[in-house]
Amino acid sequence: MRRTTAAATAALLLLGIPTAAAGTTDDEQLLYKYVKDASGAYGYGSDPVETYPGSSTQVSIPTTSAEETRRFSSAWVATIDNLNFGRPADAADFDSRFTRVLDDFESWNMNAVIFQVRPLLDAYYPSELNPWSGFLTGTQGVDPGYDPLARAVEATHARGMEFHAWLNPYRVTNSKMTSATVLGALDMTADEVKALSIPEYIAALADAGILAPDNYAVQHPDQVLMFEEKLFLDPGEPAVRTSVADTVAEIVANYDVDAIHFDDYFYPYRITVDGENVFFGDAGEDRATFEEHGLTAGYADTPEDIERWRRDNVTALISDVNDEVDAHNAATGSAVQLGVSPFGIWEHKENDPAGSNTPTTSSQTYSGSVFADTRGWVQDELVDYLVPQIYWSFDQGAAPYGDLAQWWNDVAAESRTQVYVGHALYKHVNNGGWEQAWMNPEEVPNQIRFNQKLDDIDGSVLFSYNDMQPSDLASLPADQQPRHEAKNQAIELLREDAFGHPTLVPAKPWLSDGVVAAPKGVQVRDGHLVWEAGDPQEARQYAIYRGTGSPKQIIAREGALVGTVWADGASTLEFELPSTASSTPAREKWVVTALDAAAVESAPVAATGKPDKPGKPEQPGKPGKPDHPGKPDHPVRPSQPGGSEDGR
Repeated sequence: MRRTTAAATAALLLLGIPTAAAGTTDDEQLLYKYVKDASGAYGYGSDPVETYPGSSTQVSIPTTSAEETRRFSSAWVATIDNLNFGRPADAADFDSRFTRVLDDFESWNMNAVIFQVRPLLDAYYPSELNPWSGFLTGTQGVDPGYDPLARAVEATHARGMEFHAWLNPYRVTNSKMTSATVLGALDMTADEVKALSIPEYIAALADAGILAPDNYAVQHPDQVLMFEEKLFLDPGEPAVRTSVADTVAEIVANYDVDAIHFDDYFYPYRITVDGENVFFGDAGEDRATFEEHGLTAGYADTPEDIERWRRDNVTALISDVNDEVDAHNAATGSAVQLGVSPFGIWEHKENDPAGSNTPTTSSQTYSGSVFADTRGWVQDELVDYLVPQIYWSFDQGAAPYGDLAQWWNDVAAESRTQVYVGHALYKHVNNGGWEQAWMNPEEVPNQIRFNQKLDDIDGSVLFSYNDMQPSDLASLPADQQPRHEAKNQAIELLREDAFGHPTLVPAKPWLSDGVVAAPKGVQVRDGHLVWEAGDPQEARQYAIYRGTGSPKQIIAREGALVGTVWADGASTLEFELPSTASSTPAREKWVVTALDAAAVESAPVAATGKPDKPGKPEQPGKPGKPDHPGKPDHPVRPSQPGGSEDGR
């Protein structure tokens, strides 16, 4: 496989480099397992990696990355437990922290920020429905004195990126009731707190200041369930769905967000207790709700129909939220998207012919737990995009990346819903100590190159923001350094290659109201491109291209995109040309297009005039003027991926 500078050191450790063989083209190479030899060195071995065990089809990886113009590129920034974003002292500190996030995203040429604004039943914005987040001030319900979401959206747009507001729909608490923190706050023993009913426990949390008085769970304790000693809203309660949809309606009405983004926490994942699998519902946790809302709606009192009822409850939530977003878009002419990042396995083929080639010992979310019919949401186009968390390596037999990526690609083929892949960059450190594939710095780069072969995979999202930061190897114990070195090398490879050039988000024409007005009067003047907006209210962003041929030929050519400018309603705009512009060959042209909020592009307009004064040094992707992701709770062993891997 082609290796860039970052892989040079790793290459010294290689046992063997896979070479092209029968069945591959000159543009692809076969993939072999990454192994550790007797001396402790890591490298590609001689055992082929199959698309899935027993498939007899070896995975092949393109040798080079396509310089795509359209590709969703982002990462999750989790605020739960301040995982990726520390508690700010004040507005200035929030701005400073968020600026660092944007600096990093910009340096990676990312085009969207996925930022968690509701980690629990709380808010990173002033709300009439949810209390202020305790991860902002240390105490839920305490006003920080500023509006973080407003500042984040404005700052993100100023950098030419979309802002996706990430919400957890149901989670009330993220700590077990018998954790030392909770027991200390309540001044109770584990036996005493376990003896409390759910309403009594919620009241105790409120009395201790852990839950704010206006928290929905405090106001409606009868609509709360518990599993694994954690509280969550009951998905079977119609009032709960209404409360979540109302929260979404409040956000889109008050903030210029580009998308509402849900994570994968619906009904709880299965857990393991004393070596045995434990599933939500085994103890009748939602039996009363089923009797009230399921039996009366005509569902049979059978395990199969109870599962169907739970799936329908989650689908009803997605449908209700989709209706709220659609109504907002129709009333305001906006193009707010709805996206979800589900667990990477929908169902196993052994359980359903439409499922993936994954063993039944692995987790899935259609049946057994979670009860999210994510395939159905794509088929019914209830969401604008999905980001399945395919958090496994190519040679992970219980959840092989190659088969799952192909499966999601096939699901999206007949739908307008776009699919991006969530990649587990964090696993180099978390799993590298026991899973050899994650000692390979090329694992995620290989995954992204593999996706180039799949026409309906339209982007990548990294989990998580923290793992985009290189580790200081010298500060780590010697036994941890190899894992962190693999991550560091992966970061270099990704930044040089898959994230090495600017991109535009994929267009969503179903959210567009028609033809986009092109910019007018595009000129090169004093080291800048300057132009007038064709329609200042319609334009969301402008794209800057450089190349030869006609304007249409230039914008159609991969690699011609130079940067973007956020419109911000301006009538006159400009883009500072790179220092090399003054030496641009006469045959090359600068071209500008306008994009609406759905990223639908106008006709291209070529600039008149010739650069006569260089600007700043060239920085491709830097805009001109005008926003199961967390650490894994339960690391998944090769024989049994499952549970909530990301701790979001």
